[in-house]
Parts: sequence; structure tokens; C-alpha cells
Amino acid sequence: MDSINRQLVEQLFSPLRATFSPPRPDGGIVLSLLDASDATAYSRVLSAAQRADSQAFIQSLEDIRLELAMRSGNIPADMRKALKEQDSVLSYQTN
Repeated sequence: MDSINRQLVEQLFSPLRATFSPPRPDGGIVLSLLDASDATAYSRVLSAAQRADSQAFIQSLEDIRLELAMRSGNIPADMRKALKEQDSVLSYQTN
């Protein structure tokens, strides 16, 4: 993992701190995101293929960001719009 990718990951997931495991026998690494108390907030294996292909690496990071947003209830506006257009999400109004 080169420093450019580390910087990208750190920027994308701030304030969480990103750590990378040593390569596994299959060539993958574990990306862990740690909170302020150094507890693991999220971890995922990035395969050797995902690390080798910059587009696949970036897509993996975007997938992680979306998953974290959904877990926290902060689905991006463009995703909500797309889901509503597909009739996958109903709009509820509270009084």
C-alpha cells in the first residue's frame, strides 16, 4: 500500500484512523478504521486485485463510505433520490 492510497483513505474516513494489516497469504490486507479510543469501528478485507487496480480500490472505498453512512442513518441525498425513484423507499411525513 503506497502513501498516496494511505492519504486518500485517511482523508475519506476522517476522523476515524485507518490502519492496514500486513499482507495475508492470499495477498489481501485488512483495512481497519479506529475511533478516538482506538476501538475498531469498521474493518474489511481488501483483496490483492482491489489493491492492484486503482479503480477497484476507489470503488471499494466508496462502498465502505456508503455502508458507514447507511449504518449511521446518513444516506447521501443522491442515493435517497435514486431509491425513491425506484419506489424502494416510501416517504413518511411526521406532524
